[in-house]
Amino acid sequence: MSSIFSKALMLLLGLGVILSVETWRRARQELQVVTAANTSMRKTLGDLIVAITEKDKEIDHLAQSPCNAGERSQ
Repeated sequence: MSSIFSKALMLLLGLGVILSVETWRRARQELQVVTAANTSMRKTLGDLIVAITEKDKEIDHLAQSPCNAGERSQ
């Protein structure tokens, strides 16, 4: 009787370990996907900031041009 109980207990513990490892593996995969997406978003945001800064400089340069001076006086 004790032998059957110990075998059943070992089987349950083995299944528990297998399920725990599988859950950990899935969580790790999800974390890798989120990390990759975050890296991509950071790069895209950085590119947007650079583009906006360049446009701001262009707008400032055009605002100081002589063609725009006549519009300001009106």
